[in-house]
Amino acid sequence: MAKIYLENASGKKISVEVSEEIAMQYRDSLQEEWRSNAYESYYTTSLDKITDAGHDFVDENADIEKILIEREEQAARSVLIRKMRAALPKLTDIQRKTIHKIFVSNMSQAEIAKEEGVSDQAISDRMEHLYARLRKILKKI
Repeated sequence: MAKIYLENASGKKISVEVSEEIAMQYRDSLQEEWRSNAYESYYTTSLDKITDAGHDFVDENADIEKILIEREEQAARSVLIRKMRAALPKLTDIQRKTIHKIFVSNMSQAEIAKEEGVSDQAISDRMEHLYARLRKILKKI
């Protein structure tokens, strides 16, 4: 007599005594099942494994031109941001504060004029000079 181990319906392993011939057949069937699974896993690959390895599948609905344009625009924005970071220290204190108020604090020119106690036209003129100076600095960078 030989013992074989099986799982019952609840997943618990149990041992059963069977004849040597049945035990041999059971082991052979397990070995054949293992070989079949090994063969299948060797010669086939799941889509999950492919994507987990970092490979993507082609999206037929993707607009390649749009994707390339977005990448170019992102690259251009990155260059402009780098240039702006280099240009900001070359501006006066008042110009840097004005840029901060407009682009970071989202204040209007009228709000800046009211806060600083100057006319709207004074802020408009300041911005005009500021933009001209920035263009000049950015051309050199």
